[in-house]
Amino acid sequence: AVVSTQSTGSQEPPSGILLLYNQHALFCLESSQEIILLFMQEIITNLSSTVLESKVLSFTENVPTRLFQHGWADVSLPIRPLEQKHETSDSISQVIINMIKQTVSLSEYVNHNVPKVNYRARCETMISSQTQLIVSEEIIEFISNDRSLFSTSDYVQKYTKPLNVVLDQELIWPLEIRLFPYM
Repeated sequence: AVVSTQSTGSQEPPSGILLLYNQHALFCLESSQEIILLFMQEIITNLSSTVLESKVLSFTENVPTRLFQHGWADVSLPIRPLEQKHETSDSISQVIINMIKQTVSLSEYVNHNVPKVNYRARCETMISSQTQLIVSEEIIEFISNDRSLFSTSDYVQKYTKPLNVVLDQELIWPLEIRLFPYM
């Protein structure tokens, strides 16, 4: 999916990291809005309904450089049973902000400590030594169960569905009657 979006002719190829958990995945994708939308449309057409129920968190920040500067890393985390459900008194927005902060910390660590040579393999070994930088699967499950967040199909529909445009003429009553064509 990422390879096909790279061939669309954008200036910069997408970058990011894919963390594969036992039952969930966290996919951080850095690119232009057009590439992200193409990627989401490809997910909808090619993947199962389970993936369609995924949640999409899209945010824009004034970051001077890419968070994941070395391209892609697909990292499979060790299989472990889910601990108890994530219980918190924080709002969903605060949980998401904390998750984003943790992901930014991960990207800073990866950019400064993981060499570009053999990048994907070194990311795999980094996971075992830097567990505090990895978002826990319990938090991912907590966020994915929230109904207020966009699903993949909701996200694509928001950016592709035309707006319901109402013309001013439709709001005037009584309707304007044109008796002569030159009026």
